[in-house]
Formats: sequence, C-alpha cells, structure tokens
Amino acid sequence: MTSIEALEIAKDENTSSEILHQLSTDENPFVRVHVAAHMNTSVETLVLLSEDEIPLVKQFVAEHLSTPVDTLISLSKDSDLLYWVAGNPNTPVEMLRQWGKDEDENIRASVAVNPNIPSEILDALMIDENEDVRTAVMKNPIVQAKTNNN
Repeated sequence: MTSIEALEIAKDENTSSEILHQLSTDENPFVRVHVAAHMNTSVETLVLLSEDEIPLVKQFVAEHLSTPVDTLISLSKDSDLLYWVAGNPNTPVEMLRQWGKDEDENIRASVAVNPNIPSEILDALMIDENEDVRTAVMKNPIVQAKTNNN
C-alpha cells in the first residue's frame, strides 16, 4: 500500500480500529498523526503511539478522548505536551489543580477549558491576571452551560 492510500484510509471516519492499529506503524508520520487523531483508534493503539518519535503524533494522543490516564500522566512528563494533556477530560483532577497555578499562561488556559475542572480552580482562573486565561474560562462547557441557562 502506498503512503497516499494509507493516508486516505487513516482519514476515513469509517476505518476500523483494527485497520488503524495496522496503520499506526506506517513509516509516514502523517499517517500516524491521522491514526492518533481518529475517533475509532483503540486504547491499545493510542498507548503504542504515545511512544512515537514524532511530537505531533504524541500531541494528538495527548488530546484524544480515549487516551488512558496512565498514558496521559506519562505524556505530561514532556513539557511540550503539557498543554495538550491539561485540556484532556481524562486528566486527573490533582494534575489540573497543580497546573491551574502553573506559571505558563498557556497551560492555565488549557486547564481552564477542561470540562472536568473543579469549580474552585475554575473560579480562580476566572480572575487570573492573564486575559487569555480568563477568555479560556468563558469557553469552558461548564461556564457556557451556566451562561446559556441565564
């Protein structure tokens, strides 16, 4: 199979998890990126891709809704992936608490949009010194639901 064919299969929303797993070892990093981003990708394949040498592949694994907690914890050790892990709803609350006070406003902004953020962290980020963080809070589904109900 050519790289172009593999890429087309990886982009197809109907591709099965079994086929995606086979594509996860493709030599073309763009194929692996699409596998990491695909909603049908299995947990097993996401764990495999979390070890990929290409940072963009790991970034998509870090934000995938099916990535398991232990993989997110492992990925969070790479400071370049922290932003993506902080926004993932599967990220443990203890980590969100810690990152809600991070010196990097991008990390705090990513925490601010996480739908599983504890209310006390969300409240603190609402009055954050950084405007981008405060704007991110307004994009949080919890805040949007409250805003739409009023």
